[in-house]
Amino acid sequence: MIERHPELADPFLVLERRETLGDYARAYGDRLAEHYERLGAIVIPHLPIDFDLEFLQQLEFPREWKKVGTLNGIEQPVLVRTGGQIAPDATHPLVAILGEIPLAVYVQSQIARFNSQLRIALRVLFPRYYSLERNVNITWRLTETRDEGMHLDVFDSGRPMSAKLRAQHRVKIFVNIDTEPRRWRVSYDLPELLKRCRDQLPDALPDDVNVLNNVLDKIGVLDALPAHQVAYPTMSAVIVNAEAVAHEVVFGRRMVAGEFICDSADMLDPARHTHACLGRWLGEAGIRVADDAAKVARDYADLMGSYEYKQLSMVDKAAN
Repeated sequence: MIERHPELADPFLVLERRETLGDYARAYGDRLAEHYERLGAIVIPHLPIDFDLEFLQQLEFPREWKKVGTLNGIEQPVLVRTGGQIAPDATHPLVAILGEIPLAVYVQSQIARFNSQLRIALRVLFPRYYSLERNVNITWRLTETRDEGMHLDVFDSGRPMSAKLRAQHRVKIFVNIDTEPRRWRVSYDLPELLKRCRDQLPDALPDDVNVLNNVLDKIGVLDALPAHQVAYPTMSAVIVNAEAVAHEVVFGRRMVAGEFICDSADMLDPARHTHACLGRWLGEAGIRVADDAAKVARDYADLMGSYEYKQLSMVDKAAN
């Protein structure tokens, strides 16, 4: 399941299979949150979620809907009442994707069923993260992905984060629901990456994770990193801080990704919060903190990184 690279530290906490969430919680307790906060990767061999797996393994979404999720309204009812009339919601993403109303209704019911259990799972596995459900996006990625490129998560085109976003702690879980193992690569965490790639980096970088990750991709330091190889089978899951650990999907067809956000004050050790540590990580790598993160973002805005290029290439191939 895991092929470890000899040049890399071992970031994995591989759980022994349990049949219930409560069994996992009893066996591991706060070890899960502690390992995650240390930028480790947690591998769950079997996530006990009950839904129509066999049916959803037959679905494939078009590439333009690669990351459709709760923010798009995917788990909301397809049938809605307006006045005295009950009719399909023509704006529902599943209506657009699937076309057939009965099919959209059934798929929505299974997505909502899965998502509800995933929320419960994260509450049980990370019980000290009291505000975890305040901001959740669960995306259904029923589109084949190959060699997406090593990257650290970036959003909003790499713009600086607001103070509110910087105060948030993200927990990301990736659940393979396909018949085939999902193949994944994981490399250095962010503090180690900055040290290892120091000679290829500018003298100053911003104390903003989102801008920094975007710059690292555009400079091109992520492509040649050594990596552990992971193949996780049906209904297994990986939990990893994707904004602070370099990673890549090598092959996968159907996966559910959950991004759960809580207040950094909920962490076992808030001093380990990524955004609180970044200035120190830069200093330890011999990199000066840039005065203006927004200016750095503008300076790199017109450049295309290797990860972005690969995503556009996938879209072009699908279109042709």
